[in-house]
Amino acid sequence: MSNFEKKIIESIENEFENNILLPDYESIMLYLYYIVVYTGQCNIMFCNSFIQEAIQLLKNSLILYKKGFFDCAFYSIRQSSEVMDSMLYLAKSPSEKVNDWKSKSYFPVDSKVRQQLEKISNDYKEIKSLLPDFFRHHEELIIKIHKIIHKQGFDTFYQLRTPINRKITNYSQEDEIALFLETLKYTIGKLLILIVILDPMCLALADENVNGKINMNLMTEPIDTTFFENILGLSDIVSKIKSSNYYKDFVSYFEEKEEMLPVTYSVIREQFWNIDKLNEIENQFHMLSTDEKFMFNILKSGIKASLFYYAGGLGWYSTSNMSNLKEFSVNTIDFQNYAKSRESFNQKRKNVYISVIKQSKDDFLFIEHNMPFNKDEINKLLELEKKHLEYLEKCEYEMDKILNL
Repeated sequence: MSNFEKKIIESIENEFENNILLPDYESIMLYLYYIVVYTGQCNIMFCNSFIQEAIQLLKNSLILYKKGFFDCAFYSIRQSSEVMDSMLYLAKSPSEKVNDWKSKSYFPVDSKVRQQLEKISNDYKEIKSLLPDFFRHHEELIIKIHKIIHKQGFDTFYQLRTPINRKITNYSQEDEIALFLETLKYTIGKLLILIVILDPMCLALADENVNGKINMNLMTEPIDTTFFENILGLSDIVSKIKSSNYYKDFVSYFEEKEEMLPVTYSVIREQFWNIDKLNEIENQFHMLSTDEKFMFNILKSGIKASLFYYAGGLGWYSTSNMSNLKEFSVNTIDFQNYAKSRESFNQKRKNVYISVIKQSKDDFLFIEHNMPFNKDEINKLLELEKKHLEYLEKCEYEMDKILNL
């Protein structure tokens, strides 16, 4: 290929690439980067891939529009909306539908998916009926961008959008940018709403009247409830969802539950022990998990732990007794070696120590501490370990009795 031909190709590649100034580009891109929406329901974990894909498509749309590839940008927004519809449809359908989707067998188009959702999901139907204006406006925006995606009108042609041709086609970049941003923002809003329909725990965790009563450390993440008012200027979206029978039935389970104290909340939801507040935590000892009760007893006995590692080092609880280890890193092979070591206590880890005790028959609790444990402290840990394992054995025995009735 000659240099001249290379220049031709380069010219073609760059002919319509621009650097369009998009208002809110940085803030929306960062919002999509930082947004954390995740369901922890085991039976619908596959939906997290759909959620991440939908978010990625919205990021792509911003990049594409900024570079001048307007039709691809609008198509990417529509794809994001359709991915979320498909996600909810599959989550509410028998597992065979997921298998059909994976094998690329027949799958209904988006309009049919939405029709089916109203038939198979009362939750979707109810929420949609409570937010008719939102869903109607989003559909109107999608219909508008279809005209651009399907190239209806000369103003959707690349060659006729140049400054010299704009008077002929009546193309307005300002109007199109406004349409693009509004459609993008409403699609983000739709994503948040469908996630609540998928897993209402996402909203419960963001509900100040409920969150403090959920004494579980969940994989599910709370949604951003401020988006609708701050970005779309819609102040009643969240309150309308909360007024639904779907949501009220879900949170009714937590209504009579005891609310966690801030220090208990820190342990259960943030995996942090404030050693100076152990007496307060003890008042809600019954709210702790079995493993957390074990850690509490260790700390209450005066053991100066900085961190508790579990699941082979993949999970941990920190304490207010700050670690001397400034560079935090986890290597599961190291923890396997700690568990296999003949010396369970005071194993050196850089400028701190690791001691290993049994958390259950097959699992270990790794305790990080700044100073080596003395004989008294080791004996305390061994005694606490023994009591903990005896308690687990008793629980297992009682459970077997119930199951064998």
